[in-house]
Amino acid sequence: MNLARLALFAVLAHSHPPFTVDASEDAAAEFPGAPRVQSFSFAQWKGRWVIIGGRTAGYHSVGGGSAEFLPTDANRQIWVLDTTQRPVRTYHVSLDLLPSALADVKDQWSAAGHAYFQDNSRLYICGGYGQDHRGKWVTFPIISQIDLPELIDGVTNGRVPARSIAYTTSPLVQSAGGELVKLPDGYFYLVMGHSFEGSYTSFEAQNEHNGAQAAQIYLNEIRKLKITSHSAGLIVTLTDKFTDEAEFHRRDFNLARVLSPQGLGFAVYGGVFTPETQLDYDKPIYYYPGSHPVVDSEFRQKLNTYSAAKLLLYDRAAGAMYTTFFGGISRHFWDRATGQFPENPKVGTKVSPTYFDGLEWTDQISIVQQTWAAGKTTTVESANPSALPAYLGADAVFIPSPEIARAHPDTDILDLAALRGTKAFVGYIYGGIRAFPRRFPYTKSAALYNSGAVPTQPSDLILKVYATPVNHR
Repeated sequence: MNLARLALFAVLAHSHPPFTVDASEDAAAEFPGAPRVQSFSFAQWKGRWVIIGGRTAGYHSVGGGSAEFLPTDANRQIWVLDTTQRPVRTYHVSLDLLPSALADVKDQWSAAGHAYFQDNSRLYICGGYGQDHRGKWVTFPIISQIDLPELIDGVTNGRVPARSIAYTTSPLVQSAGGELVKLPDGYFYLVMGHSFEGSYTSFEAQNEHNGAQAAQIYLNEIRKLKITSHSAGLIVTLTDKFTDEAEFHRRDFNLARVLSPQGLGFAVYGGVFTPETQLDYDKPIYYYPGSHPVVDSEFRQKLNTYSAAKLLLYDRAAGAMYTTFFGGISRHFWDRATGQFPENPKVGTKVSPTYFDGLEWTDQISIVQQTWAAGKTTTVESANPSALPAYLGADAVFIPSPEIARAHPDTDILDLAALRGTKAFVGYIYGGIRAFPRRFPYTKSAALYNSGAVPTQPSDLILKVYATPVNHR
């Protein structure tokens, strides 16, 4: 038997992750006054959490709610949660405190679906979709840079220091439902998403086709950007781009940084919507500096393919990367009785008495494992033994504990060896959407609501996540 086959058998023999996770403990009582919000931008600095933008309502056009991203549902506060205290102390100030010179930033910060990234003490926010101060529904061609220590100091003292904010406008950053990431090569990457102009009601009236009142354009790109500061604001320069109209036609996906023999890169998992079937994408895409994006055509992701909270762990001894996804929306589900991933039903249309679009809210937790041997990457997906206590996780964030050692400096990739063989607190799941997809009596055997009729709300839970090492050998 050749070395490649031996390596593959070795991976499959140890395809179960060497840990399990538990996310059943609700710590919301420790966070009095914390906002209930989803699709926001997030950063943390020395135990202070910063929350900007997003929505204070549930999933748009679900459960009888409006299809619009209404200004009344916009988060128009800048929030700082001081988690160094117990109970956590919450501060907030209104966006209205921003000066008129920052009117464009005020509009952007009340939007949802930003692409954002924290680079040490600075938070960068790109794009986002919402209504501007002129009443137009737009995807904002804006990038803003925030000095976190200065902003936090201001908000905790009831003000917004204008000098903590720099911004510029550029069509290069006009994206909603995309992601922003920086890699060790010093460049930022704006990854996919779409640009939506006009209202969702108008778009539906046009049978979800582009027209005079509303239109959406998918970026179909990964843009390599150089972002620099100067006295008048920011400068954004396109240094390269990668285009794929088939596989990069995605938004609302999961982006995660990954460690491999190629170094630190990023992966794109899932996303919506496939043009022909209006379902999810299932092939991961990997990118490392100095290379081109690679689509993994040998693996099909089944669970948690919509934007959700993610825990990242790296096992240096085994050379394995583990990405754990919490809830959100899935095309498939894990059937423990059969050991299979059946598809969710796709039935009817929006005007049918029974309508299921095939993408269902899920409480399941999955782990995608990557290993490298004999020049081959092997990817395996498994379902965690326990689920979430509710249907949540979509557009939420996982906030890793600062006490757990990182596998790579200045990342959220935790070192599996730091768990030291015992159950360890690794972080929180915060924010996002909580859905109630089943009818009375609301048990898992109860009938499902039709797609588009599921009651939703911003999550009222703040879950503590624990990881426990498991030896499967």
